[in-house]
Amino acid sequence: ALTYHYETQCIPTPGAWLAHQLPVWFQKLSVVATYVIEVAVPVLFFAPLRRLRLFAFYCQALLQVLIILTGNYNFFNALTIVLAFSLLDEEHVGRWLGRPRKRQGSAWPPSLGSVLATLLELSTYGLLLYWTVQYFGLEINWDKKLLDSRVAFTYHEFTTWLRTVTLPLVGVAFLSLSWEILMAMYRCACVRGCFWKLWATLQWAVMATATVSLFAVSLVPFTYIDHESNGKLWPGIHQLFGAVERFQVVNSYGLFRRMTGVGGRPEVVLEGSYDGHSWTEIEFMYKPGNVSAVPAVVAPHQPRLDWQLWFAALGHHHSSPWFSALVLRLLQGQRDVVRLVQVDESRYPFSARPPTFLRAQLYKYWFTGPSEGSPGPAPWWRRQHVQEFFPTVSLGDPTLESLLSQHSLK
Repeated sequence: ALTYHYETQCIPTPGAWLAHQLPVWFQKLSVVATYVIEVAVPVLFFAPLRRLRLFAFYCQALLQVLIILTGNYNFFNALTIVLAFSLLDEEHVGRWLGRPRKRQGSAWPPSLGSVLATLLELSTYGLLLYWTVQYFGLEINWDKKLLDSRVAFTYHEFTTWLRTVTLPLVGVAFLSLSWEILMAMYRCACVRGCFWKLWATLQWAVMATATVSLFAVSLVPFTYIDHESNGKLWPGIHQLFGAVERFQVVNSYGLFRRMTGVGGRPEVVLEGSYDGHSWTEIEFMYKPGNVSAVPAVVAPHQPRLDWQLWFAALGHHHSSPWFSALVLRLLQGQRDVVRLVQVDESRYPFSARPPTFLRAQLYKYWFTGPSEGSPGPAPWWRRQHVQEFFPTVSLGDPTLESLLSQHSLK
């Protein structure tokens, strides 16, 4: 997957070009590490041992930082890191800030509790390593001096495992939530004074009701990973989810579940002309276009138009009716829309006068290799023309008018 991912994601960074040059065995090993960090390590968020929680934090933070360096995913990765900070304690953060707390010297011989904790920690690391080797067939190739990996389980085994763990995970989450609610109720009972006890109980009732409701509706998108488990949920939960779905209170938000651009990264290139014969490419601020332009670093901002053009390139322009409206506004020279393409007017070829004609071509893009050179600026991309994406149109053109009317955009 990673041999395609870096060059086919929405808006790659210069770090993506560097990561794309890594050998295939390392790319495969990176996928294995991603699975371990995203599937197995999160269980350690709830580990009773502090050191295991710290291990889980640094695994998550490392993965998110690497994604930030190789892709522009707006605030997604920063948000994940912020949530992971809840795994840290005051003592550990104090070390970062240069204010370490004094700790009592370790006693010798160590207590039974510390020995058991150490054994549990080592056993956890050992199990993680063992399962990784087992399920991803890790083998050291001494001749080539590399680490081979492969998927050592079948699709059926994977879906069976999903079906086995999904509902038990819901049960564990319910027990955890119930414990938190009961402990909160106990703390309300410990508050002194009748008025303050009543006030605390009222707050508890409101928050507990909201939390249980949110937990219940979140079970629907959570169990999408296994349709059989989703069907076993109480019908009332589905009804509650249906009532609030339009508000997007909970959802199965994620990045991209399927790899795109296996045969090359599809990219829409807009071209403008005054005479219909001499065409000039319109370069966007962030998305790939000019093969010699350095990939952008734009996170945590999300340039929505550039992202939508990535989606548009995956299908026919009829699947992206807004594209016709974009063409119309550029032909009209509407400043607000032009600024979505280029803020710097000197880089927009039609800043003095809107183009008379516009069209769009579909290209396939690939990252260049480190040895690919050419006269002038070193290219980051190589590309190949595929076909016309959007026909040549001008203001008042029947084709454009028909598309705008068809999508109720006139």
